Amino acid sequence: MSSPKKRQVVYLGSPQSETLKIETDSDHDIVLAKNSHSFKVLQGLDKLRRDELLCDYTLIADNLSIKVHKAVMVSVSDYFHAMFTGTMKESQESSVELKGVTAGGLKELVTFAYTGQLKINLDNLQEILSAAAHLQIAEAVELCCDFMSYAITTENCVDLLNLAEIYSLSGIRAKARDYMLKNFEEFSKTEQYQRLNHIQLAAMLEENSLNVAAEYKLFQHVLDWIDHDRKEREVHLPVLMQNIRLPLLSGEELVDKVSQVDIMRQNKECGDLLNAAKDYHIVVGKQPLMQSSRTQVRSAKKSLIMVHAENIESFDLETHRHIFLRDASVPLYNPCVCVVDNFMYACGGKYDGNENNEIATARCFRYDPRFDSWFELASMNESRKDFSMVAHGKQLYAISGQDENMVMCTVECFLIEKNDWESRQGLASAVYGHASAICNNLIYVSGGQKFDGYTNSVSCYDPNTDHWSECPPLKGARANHIMEEIMDKLYVIGGNTEDSYGFPVPTVQIEMYDPKIEQWTLCKSSINIRDAGSAVMSNKIYVIGGINGGHYYSDLIQVFDPRKDDVNCEERFSNQIYGRACCVLTLPQYDYSPYTQMSSALHP
Repeated sequence: MSSPKKRQVVYLGSPQSETLKIETDSDHDIVLAKNSHSFKVLQGLDKLRRDELLCDYTLIADNLSIKVHKAVMVSVSDYFHAMFTGTMKESQESSVELKGVTAGGLKELVTFAYTGQLKINLDNLQEILSAAAHLQIAEAVELCCDFMSYAITTENCVDLLNLAEIYSLSGIRAKARDYMLKNFEEFSKTEQYQRLNHIQLAAMLEENSLNVAAEYKLFQHVLDWIDHDRKEREVHLPVLMQNIRLPLLSGEELVDKVSQVDIMRQNKECGDLLNAAKDYHIVVGKQPLMQSSRTQVRSAKKSLIMVHAENIESFDLETHRHIFLRDASVPLYNPCVCVVDNFMYACGGKYDGNENNEIATARCFRYDPRFDSWFELASMNESRKDFSMVAHGKQLYAISGQDENMVMCTVECFLIEKNDWESRQGLASAVYGHASAICNNLIYVSGGQKFDGYTNSVSCYDPNTDHWSECPPLKGARANHIMEEIMDKLYVIGGNTEDSYGFPVPTVQIEMYDPKIEQWTLCKSSINIRDAGSAVMSNKIYVIGGINGGHYYSDLIQVFDPRKDDVNCEERFSNQIYGRACCVLTLPQYDYSPYTQMSSALHP
């Protein structure tokens, strides 16, 4: 028995002929179709309706009577389908008076049933949407949604939001809210803003994506909303203030401006929030331990951060903007960096950028992107360069490395709550130029250089037991590479090794380690780079700068996608970059300025 032919629709002649040939399973039958047939049927039915020919039912709304064909109305409306095909008494009658439907809404929907066209504007939108929802004409509701998506402006966004909430149009509700959040500065100056109820406004104030130049301006916008109808709205002030991130205001704004607002002083709950914000500014060193939703940066944009020498540079992958952040006042040459709760910790490295410099540093700093400010922390117990550092919970682990005299195997842990470093069990042997990463709450260390040359060793540390164990080695020895975790797997990229004569040569192969089966696998992709920075976003590894195979400093941002096993060079930094001090931070939506910066608490 032969397999059936694949059903296919093709034009007979040219597309302009509107004649279709539909191939069937039969070798003998040919089915031809006219492309315009369904449209002409609708045209004919609509003419019959307008001429009141063969109509078999009358719909009545607000004393407006419209004669229709039941078959047509049943085909578009679940409401009429249930009415005319069931046992309802209206199925035996010749007319029905529709409650909850206006004459205008009914007229437009009958026209839609016969033509597929709906004449919508802001004046008739509500009555059409109400009628379409009542009569269960899903396609008409969809057209109303399409119109609302197209028509949203700062002059109608709250009205459309309210309609979406009434008729449970979740998609339109989300679009209206997103529009208001994105255009909040302009929106807050309109009469529509004053139409928000306190629940809607409070929900918007919670959002990280609310686009506002500064938190103090948002505070002022809330006061404007209160003052519009103070008698009715003042009672909602505490709820709204809970979503204003008062700790993000400067000390000057809190003391000289917010504290001088009468209703903030008179309301106990608001006063408590204000005092808590002031206390937050007093204890800069303990801020990481006092984090809450009110202390988080109001932003949803993540940026690549590169710490190189005297420059701290950010790159926004969406806007392709480079911004230089405030430097630490003390040059940071090839430190290690980690992120905890959106604070960047930069530790160790070298005192200056001289390639022959052997002097390592133990100094540690914390960068706060909310205020573009730095704070010096307790120094490590040992000066380190060419080491690795990872964040595990609220602790930092500095692993091995070297100083000007020796290669180390020691490990120390920074306790954020104590601002203190404590010793932990060291590695089995001293190493530098290695890489570290967290996977399944364990710390992995791979490669590096030892006294006898490059190594392929891999070790695993359990912070809960303070114990190291050996893992299967890399397929090839390497140092000055990067290692990142994605979806419970480790990826080792770049670096260099030595040839048979002991000279350093690039290592271009990418290796993947699966802890579940304890096995390393070579990926198809390769990257020829060493001493590069790296960061993970959207399950991709961003490899930044470094030294390429030609021994030149690179400004490339190379992206490795493990799911596709490919590498793309998507962007460039503003200058060539050397060093592995790279991370991802959420930066404020506004550009930094003296107005928003908090003075650096960096100690000499």
